[in-house]
Amino acid sequence: MKVNGIDARKYNAKQLSVEVQPPLVAVNYEWIKNAIMPTEFKTDIELGHVKIQVYFRGKDRNSIIRSMSEFMGNFTKSCDLELDGYKGKFRGFMTADDFEKTGTKRRYKLNIEFDGYFYDDELEILFDGVSSGSFFLVGSRKTPCIVEVYAKKALTNYKISGFGSDDIIIESLAAGKAAVIDGAKGIVTVDGENAFDKINLWEFPAISTGETTLMFSNTGAKVSIRYKPMWI
Repeated sequence: MKVNGIDARKYNAKQLSVEVQPPLVAVNYEWIKNAIMPTEFKTDIELGHVKIQVYFRGKDRNSIIRSMSEFMGNFTKSCDLELDGYKGKFRGFMTADDFEKTGTKRRYKLNIEFDGYFYDDELEILFDGVSSGSFFLVGSRKTPCIVEVYAKKALTNYKISGFGSDDIIIESLAAGKAAVIDGAKGIVTVDGENAFDKINLWEFPAISTGETTLMFSNTGAKVSIRYKPMWI
């Protein structure tokens, strides 16, 4: 088990057990009086949940408590967990914790719980000089993505359609430059500098489950879409 890339063995600890629970999903609908069928609305998927038991050992109770305290310092904000026996990482927000004594002063158990989701390594889809293209999302959750537009020639009012109901418009981009629209961080840059004045968008790009079809206003750009698959 690792927390933010740090092996639990640093704290004389090891993962004992993991229990994964799905998110609470309740379909959002309304059945209007005298209607033949109910009306369905968008259903939001909440975070999943994991319960983890971690085993600590040490020369005495005080040393163990201090190791456990240092370990707990990783959870004052969201964290990335690499759980033994599970693929990918779990982005977690701690919701509960408690210590559990064993039959000896040299051993303790820590029970911790998190809301969150699993995610995998980043994937990339490339569209080079085309007017349209489609791809299927890997994962089970709507996922923010990074859109990078490299101008093969000078671009003016270059339009990308397919991310939601509104287009992304790059008002101007010099040949050889790349605009990066980061849907996860909520920033737009060119050469690492703020470039909101060059981009017109109402919402940052994200990919929904199923197939996504993108349309490009001309073939003068190379567009890459990067995202980390997210799972319930």
